[in-house]
Amino acid sequence: MTATKRKTPRSRKHGTAKPLRMELVGALAPKLFDTKHLLRNLSVAVKRAEKSKRPVKMTVVIDPQQPRPKIAIAPAAREASDKLDSVLQAARKRGQERIADILNSEEMLSADAFADEIGATRETVNNKRKRHEILGLDGPKRGIRFPRWQLSDAGELLPGLPALFQALGGHPWAVYRFLLMRHPELGGKRGLDAMRSRHAAEAVEVAKSIATGTFA
Repeated sequence: MTATKRKTPRSRKHGTAKPLRMELVGALAPKLFDTKHLLRNLSVAVKRAEKSKRPVKMTVVIDPQQPRPKIAIAPAAREASDKLDSVLQAARKRGQERIADILNSEEMLSADAFADEIGATRETVNNKRKRHEILGLDGPKRGIRFPRWQLSDAGELLPGLPALFQALGGHPWAVYRFLLMRHPELGGKRGLDAMRSRHAAEAVEVAKSIATGTFA
């Protein structure tokens, strides 16, 4: 008979963690984790975040010599993106306030008032606005307003306006800005002055160059 060798059990690899005995877990659990205390502070953190609309950080420090963990709640550190959001929000607010100031000025007319200026109906004014024959500016509260200065002293519409709209991507506020700005390419004249003085074609070319970034 051939004697069979008895296999010896393989030793565990060095560094393998041994399972923690259940009685040890039971002994430590009451000291390390006070569930009610933890959940109560978690609820406080959630409410604080909801109220402030900002992230908060809850830190739990476990000291085996203390009967319960130490919990601290504080605002989370703001990231760079958060700061950028704040800057953009402030800029948007300033922009909205500036738009409101422009639309509230005396030179801005309602559709009915502008219709009276040109001897037309409100519907005609709105149709001309849609065809970019008239500049109408939209605001958050006051609705669409029409600059009185786009009319000549005789009540005639500004020539070349549809082409200017096309050059500037159809954006009313871009057209407004171009008309009131002075341009070196137009001899230092405002876009509005150039278009009134039979230089609408030159003004439109300058607007195209600005839109494509040719001029600074």
